Amino acid sequence: MKHTRKIVGALTILLVASLMIWMPADLTNTAGQAGQRSAAGLTGASQQASSGVEQWIGEAVTPVLTQAARDLPPTEALPQLDREVNPRMNFSGNLVKDFDPPNGPDPLLALQEAAPAAQPDGFSTPIHNFNGQGYTFVNPPDTVGDIGKDHYVQMINATRVAIYNKTTGALAIPAFDLTALGGCATGNGDPIVLYDQLADRWFLSEFGAGNSLCTYVSQTPDPTGAYYSYQFTTPSFPDYPKYGVWPDAYYVTTNESTPAMYAFDRAKMLAGLPATSQRFTAPDLAGFGFQALTPADLDGMTPPPAGTPNYIMRHVDTEVHSVSGYPSNDILEVWAFSVNWTTPASSTFAKIADILTAEFDSTLCGLTSFYCMGMPGVAQGASASLDPLREVIMNRLGYRNFGTHQALVGNFVTDVGNNYGGVRWFELRKTGAGPWTLYQEGTYAPTTTDNRWMAGISQDGAGNIALGYNTSSQTIYPSIRYAGRLATDPLGTLPQGEYTLVNGSGNNGSNRYGDYSAMGIDPIDDCTFWFTGQWNSGSQWSTRIGAFKFDACGTTNFTLAATPASLQVCTASNAVYTVSTAAVGGFVGSVNLSAVGNPGTAAFAPNPVTPPGNSTLTISGAPVGSYNFDIYGSSVITPSLVQSATVALDVVAAAPAAPTLLTPANGALNVPATPTFTWNAAAGAASYSIQVATDAGFSNIVASASGLTSPTWTSNVALNTSTTHYWRVWAGNTCGVGAYSATWSFTTLTAPGDCSPGTTPNVLYTTGFEGGIGGWTTPAGTGVNTWAISTANPYSGAQHMRGVDTASITDQRLVSPAVALPTGQNPVVLKFWHLPNLENSGTTACFDGGILEVSTDGGSSWTQVPNANLLVGPYTGAISGSFSNPLAGLQAWCGPTTAAYRQTIADVSAYAGQTAQFRLRIGTDSSLGRTGWDVDDVMVQSCSAPTAVELSRVEAASSQSPVAPLGALPVAAALAAGLAALGAGYTLRRRQ
Repeated sequence: MKHTRKIVGALTILLVASLMIWMPADLTNTAGQAGQRSAAGLTGASQQASSGVEQWIGEAVTPVLTQAARDLPPTEALPQLDREVNPRMNFSGNLVKDFDPPNGPDPLLALQEAAPAAQPDGFSTPIHNFNGQGYTFVNPPDTVGDIGKDHYVQMINATRVAIYNKTTGALAIPAFDLTALGGCATGNGDPIVLYDQLADRWFLSEFGAGNSLCTYVSQTPDPTGAYYSYQFTTPSFPDYPKYGVWPDAYYVTTNESTPAMYAFDRAKMLAGLPATSQRFTAPDLAGFGFQALTPADLDGMTPPPAGTPNYIMRHVDTEVHSVSGYPSNDILEVWAFSVNWTTPASSTFAKIADILTAEFDSTLCGLTSFYCMGMPGVAQGASASLDPLREVIMNRLGYRNFGTHQALVGNFVTDVGNNYGGVRWFELRKTGAGPWTLYQEGTYAPTTTDNRWMAGISQDGAGNIALGYNTSSQTIYPSIRYAGRLATDPLGTLPQGEYTLVNGSGNNGSNRYGDYSAMGIDPIDDCTFWFTGQWNSGSQWSTRIGAFKFDACGTTNFTLAATPASLQVCTASNAVYTVSTAAVGGFVGSVNLSAVGNPGTAAFAPNPVTPPGNSTLTISGAPVGSYNFDIYGSSVITPSLVQSATVALDVVAAAPAAPTLLTPANGALNVPATPTFTWNAAAGAASYSIQVATDAGFSNIVASASGLTSPTWTSNVALNTSTTHYWRVWAGNTCGVGAYSATWSFTTLTAPGDCSPGTTPNVLYTTGFEGGIGGWTTPAGTGVNTWAISTANPYSGAQHMRGVDTASITDQRLVSPAVALPTGQNPVVLKFWHLPNLENSGTTACFDGGILEVSTDGGSSWTQVPNANLLVGPYTGAISGSFSNPLAGLQAWCGPTTAAYRQTIADVSAYAGQTAQFRLRIGTDSSLGRTGWDVDDVMVQSCSAPTAVELSRVEAASSQSPVAPLGALPVAAALAAGLAALGAGYTLRRRQ
């Protein structure tokens, strides 16, 4: 089967090469980048590491003010040979071969089947339903659009922009080529259009030449006017960009050598000033060659709470992506991107939640096929069937702040059974300072022999949801339908539908379909959904634009929210809240504000306030105590329209007292390496800080945290085992920082390979390869031997050893210097850190793999170290015997690209009294390589009896405050936490 794949892959490359001969010059630079959906302008390789998180900072880009769109001549798509503008290429080594288990039916189908019948509602009748732009001699169209106050703007590949009068549906000006605006080098497709509702401006984007993104921000609210044009250079080709509007940046995710995400300085771009960019990467997922995350895009006029990061998501099919431990669940990952434009090094990107979902199935006709969705006369999975686009959460990930909670809605395609696609949709919610949680999810597939995919989803101001999507099957030509739910409908269901926007009447002539659609919300009424997508009246695609709304949305009203939800102040200080209002359903007029139950004197400025608008509430003269009180808003015109929000206020008189420590108990033994610390809450405390050190003087802090809001913390690093540690806690509030707690100690458990109590480690040999290969050798085996010093992915320091997993048969050998192993110093262990990114076969077997061997006769004979002697980090599984791997049948290490460094500890006590050498061997088969085997920090250690014992004790804790005499101690704790993060593999790279 592997040889068959190789032949098919070669034919595919020949086909793509033949297409390149007659494609336009700026669409033919296809530099072999893995997993691309877009071939335009590919140059160079990613500068990012293959795993972990890395920051890249772009130089400031000076914009060009374009001519007005209304002054451009009409643009027509000139007839030419049909071409695939964005060839989808999955050359990544992440692919899981032939993985398409018989799954189904989807576990959420029964929930939808039990939904109540739809009630009569205007949602069933589109307000607008008209054809958008037509065929431009490329596939796919990448149909996208958004709605503003007066216009609907649609974009399609090639790259055409059409601006419609949203009242009449007529073109406001003739459609034009985006690059004709000027200011950005030749564009190459993958268009995006977003309406920035907070600024009343328009954002347009497409690829630029080479590795770049062309972005345009309208100079005024009028999309037919001029734009500020920015061309942001990227370190890799930014394939499949998806954007989100956020108060502090325009965020964009891309498919690069690893999933990448950028922030563009929105404030500077809106002002037409030079703007910088920042970029982070996320770890790859095994199983997909094409990988991209999806950023949150703001709906409504209520912004997220101040300082809120942009939320970025992807879905994880645990079976496909080799994530163990979830046999009955899959995962939605939520990442947080916090950008700091003043101090870029303070920007952060981190995963904040793994949210468990019901099982979904990404194996639509396997994981590598670009063919799946059938059409009349085209069987499901046949060579002319349509691309399922299984890999991403679809455009857009809609964010909305309802005041009482924040919400995210998104969707992706899933196999509902027998390789038919259905839409898995979800709503996440976040209340106050709590975490993101799954509020509801469902699978929409009212018939399981028809495909539904390529969807867009949004939520209106009343909390109702609409889903637009494509459908096709043996009896349905590619068409567009939609469904929805009222906020009061049973959770996990879309009972309102299924309704048809347009019925297709022909099969699409290319397997490439969609790549995405778009669902937006009218900013005027915050109720009307606008959807655009591809459909087919013949073999050449068409696009459609439709608008629809629920009767239940649009009741004249307003929203009211207050931030922060909870506040602490010191006596004699004022408490200040921001009260935000927004109009719903055409609300006009002002809102009177009042506070009820507040502990002091309340003053609003301004009062009344006109939505959308903010007022500042100041509470003065409040005595010491904890309070909850209500903020009310009432319409000046219609006093019966009332909204409210509850906030908390804590007034304290002094810095908090020292906390009392609870666990681990003072002097505790056998404490886990990642202990959970607890202490008694200190009266008046707003936050806590903690330090863990290996000495009572806290000169060597190994773990720390600050800003903790609860009296408990689990260590953010794994502590050294068999080691005595010391810890202390202090509390702070708005009045200041309190005194340190007592200092307690504990000893971590003895781990496999540790020296027993009473003995000390005796390092016999150690290297981190910082000085080069040292005494290691790379004798010949079979094929090329690629073992060499590398700087690509060290576990620590700057260098490590790497052996490449080639796509040909090899037996690659790396041999250590001779090490004399003493007697009577057991255990004698070999420890090393490694990342075996070698081609796996599922989670328990290998196609390519690495093994460990030992020799005591100068290398004349070698014995594999068996699993029984691997105290930590055992082999993954046996190497397949099917594809001529020289190590076939042996237990070995292998794994996906997303794996992290692991430690292996091998007990070699059996060789005590002898001189030993250790050999690492990579065996590869006849095809499909990976990055290879990274090895670092090798140590051989024995345990010797001590010559002396020194007793020490922990001195009684001082009552000294962390701020006296050294007021910066909490900052030092934060610095220690930052250094720990850097030690864990986070790096900062500034673009030169």
